[in-house]
Amino acid sequence: MHNSPQTARRRGFTLIELLIVIVVIAILALIVIPRVMGAIRKSRESTLRENLHHLRTAITHFSSDTGLYPSALIDLTNAKTDPPTTGVNDDGDTETIPTGTYQGPYLNASGGIGTTGIPINPFKAHSDADFSDPTAHWSYGAEGPGIVHPAVPTEGSTMDGFPYSEL
Repeated sequence: MHNSPQTARRRGFTLIELLIVIVVIAILALIVIPRVMGAIRKSRESTLRENLHHLRTAITHFSSDTGLYPSALIDLTNAKTDPPTTGVNDDGDTETIPTGTYQGPYLNASGGIGTTGIPINPFKAHSDADFSDPTAHWSYGAEGPGIVHPAVPTEGSTMDGFPYSEL
């Protein structure tokens, strides 16, 4: 029994079938990729807000206990047995922290930026040379004692329209 060309079994896909599949995959990618990118940004913004909340709460507790603001964010992680010696008053002047008032640490001293316990800014790239430097993540004290903002991004707005500079 010989197979005639008309009854021969077809093997593989035609070029047209392959092109249709590629076009369908490309259309699906055009729909899905923007949604995924938006979800990633929204997740980073949520993490940024939460990390700012933790930092600001720690600064508030430090200030409530000592009557001063921390000189640097790293002061929030000092053990109670090794308190920072100075803080900053409302005018931005350095003062000695009264003995026995520091009740820290106000942030867990493990994890975070270079295992300091200071939260990581999710918009800061891990590949940056200054990734382990807290000042590359957060702007602290530039606008006044006890005020912390993200160091990056500094321009633009969150997905809900709130300027990054005002977070």
